[in-house]
Amino acid sequence: MNDQQTSQPNVLLPLYVTLILDESGSMESCVGAALAGFNQYLASPQREPAETLFTLTLFNTSKPEVRCQTVPVATLPELTLQTYRPQAGTPLYDAIGCTLAQAMRDAPAEARKLRIILTDGLENASSEYRREQVFDLIKKCEEQGWAFLYLGADHDVWAAGGDLGITGDGRISFCCRTVDDTFDQLSETTADYRRGKRLSEAASRLMPETPSKSKRSSKHPQLASSGHEREEP
Repeated sequence: MNDQQTSQPNVLLPLYVTLILDESGSMESCVGAALAGFNQYLASPQREPAETLFTLTLFNTSKPEVRCQTVPVATLPELTLQTYRPQAGTPLYDAIGCTLAQAMRDAPAEARKLRIILTDGLENASSEYRREQVFDLIKKCEEQGWAFLYLGADHDVWAAGGDLGITGDGRISFCCRTVDDTFDQLSETTADYRRGKRLSEAASRLMPETPSKSKRSSKHPQLASSGHEREEP
């Protein structure tokens, strides 16, 4: 995980966000919360005066689809029940591989680069990319200053993220039924990151709450993260 802090904290910096969002059948159980959360997340950088470019990939067995590629965030439409329809399996490696291969060619050098993977399950359907290829792609991106967040539900997020090469506090567990709250916290994390904070500091908003933060628990349910060493391919 790239964790560099800029020399001018709190300055609004150009930002390039890539969101790889699970659209497999298991997300059907939380489709309403997922739509509400994504649309609210999209609205946050649209309100920022600094430039934000956005890539969105939706994936399931029928269509790992780069819905938009490196476009101004203001041009992105909200997702609806017609444009986000969970079904089929989880080709996670294909979704990451296809997205990053193109994003590496498009990424503006001057922007902070944040890559977010959100899934409620493990890889089970890829045909083009293997885990080792995805691992190598992520490491190449990190060498170029990209930061990664792996947000997962209903599986061992620490192990799954580590298998992809995502390390440290970049691996976060969430609860499917409150994925809208997860997107809410992710908006704050993204805003902090674009203002020059280290990802490990910005992502603390996605960490489990301590007793001193219990007053926020009604809005932000407890999420989970860990602190073990990363796994090599």
